[in-house]
Amino acid sequence: MIKENFVPKYQKIIDDLRENVRSGVLAPGERLPVREELMQQYGVTRATVNRAMAELLREGLLVATPRAGTYVAERNTGDEVAVVVHSTLVMLHKMDWTIACNYYAMFGRLFQLLPENERKILNMEEVSRNPEILRHYRRILWNNLSQEDFENAVKAVGDRSRFLLLNRYYPDCDFVSVNHRQAAFDLAETFLCNLPENAAVGLLDMPYGRYLSNRFVWLERRAGFMDACEKHNRFCRVLELRQDDYEYNQLQLGEFDRRRPAGAPGVLLSPSNETTGFMLGFLRSHNYRFNEDYFYGDFDNEGSLNQHGIAIPSVLEDYAQLAELAYQNLDNRGCRLWCRHTIVNSPFTN
Repeated sequence: MIKENFVPKYQKIIDDLRENVRSGVLAPGERLPVREELMQQYGVTRATVNRAMAELLREGLLVATPRAGTYVAERNTGDEVAVVVHSTLVMLHKMDWTIACNYYAMFGRLFQLLPENERKILNMEEVSRNPEILRHYRRILWNNLSQEDFENAVKAVGDRSRFLLLNRYYPDCDFVSVNHRQAAFDLAETFLCNLPENAAVGLLDMPYGRYLSNRFVWLERRAGFMDACEKHNRFCRVLELRQDDYEYNQLQLGEFDRRRPAGAPGVLLSPSNETTGFMLGFLRSHNYRFNEDYFYGDFDNEGSLNQHGIAIPSVLEDYAQLAELAYQNLDNRGCRLWCRHTIVNSPFTN
């Protein structure tokens, strides 16, 4: 029989010592019990204790002094700033940030502002596996992380105030971010204030299967759309789409279309430009006119005219300002700043 929630003995030692350091039971500079005491306490062999110690020494949580013993490391965080990025962006600091767009421009601008000798670019996947490596940095900038990863990292570092989140705002954290909920509300207002009351309103939702860290943004924007519908007393139908499943998505859009009141326009709102291709394919297949039979709005679609031949109403996030505000507030503990957003291509303005 396989025991549920089995934890190796060496991992139990690691977890206990990490927690003791985090909680202050073991203070910086304090000497650890000798190996024999730990062997007796946990009922394990010397090899098991050595494995646990080796891992904590590698993380920098402990330091070993020849013939003097093993000690809790002093919390000297150094002067470097850790910038945690997805593996695909690790080499971005060598690019010209002006040719990058959207999300990439934020990091490109940040790397331009932060001198190379003051920052360390860390791979997000590696940090998620081993968040203890963040202990060595005075400030930690991170964008594309889930709340679970954030809380795990905070627990490992033991100091919530050293994190400055970019375009995320989990509870009790420092952040520089677009207010995703407010931005979605403002986009929905653009349509609901100008379309007749019998217009069919739909929200295109696409739960992230591959990118769970982005689910936070989708949920915030979905809430903003719902806020606007509630304000205007409009019923909003949620259409759950699937990534890379064109046929299924067209069926969902077709079902929404069949429920649309005769002669009434339809408006479909999306938390992302990832749904744009499905939407435009649906309009073409039915010979519907954009901004007449159907209205559509999404996020971060500045290049829609060049890419699709249609100026799509969209929320643009000011990624350069996000980077600049983060740089200006690197050492501002208690930083909670909203970055501006704009709505472009409104079909209701001359």
